[in-house]
Amino acid sequence: MLELSRSCIPYTPLKRELKDCRIALVSTSGAYVEGMQPFGENDLSYRLIPADTDTKNLRFVPGHFDTSKGAEDPNIMFPLDRLRELVMAGEIGSLTENQISMGLTTELRKLKEVVSWEIAEVVMKMRPAVVLLTGG
Repeated sequence: MLELSRSCIPYTPLKRELKDCRIALVSTSGAYVEGMQPFGENDLSYRLIPADTDTKNLRFVPGHFDTSKGAEDPNIMFPLDRLRELVMAGEIGSLTENQISMGLTTELRKLKEVVSWEIAEVVMKMRPAVVLLTGG
C-alpha cells in the first residue's frame, strides 16, 4: 500500500461536473481591496475578498515580486473576473461568498503549522467543492 508523507497533499478526484461546483479562490498574491488594511512586511495574515468585488479596487502588496502587471490587470494575479465569467458561461456552478488572499512571509514554519490550518478552517466553512490555489 502506498504511504504518503504528512506534508503531501492527497489527490482527490472530482466526482461531479465543474458546472455543478462551488469554487473558492485562495491566493498568495497579497491581494487586498482598496480600503482594507494592506499587508505588511512578513505578514502572516489573510484577507477575505468578497466575490462581488470590482477588480479595479484590488491592490497588491509590493516587495517580493513585480506587481506592476497585476496593477494593469488584477486577474493576472487574482483571477476573480475570469472565475465570474466562467460562472456566467455555465462552466462552473458558483463562487463562494468570499475568496482568500494571503500576505507575504518568510516565516514558513508558522505559515505551515498555524496559518494554513486557520485558512483551511475558513475554507471548510465556505463549503466549496473545488479550491483554486494561485501564487503571486
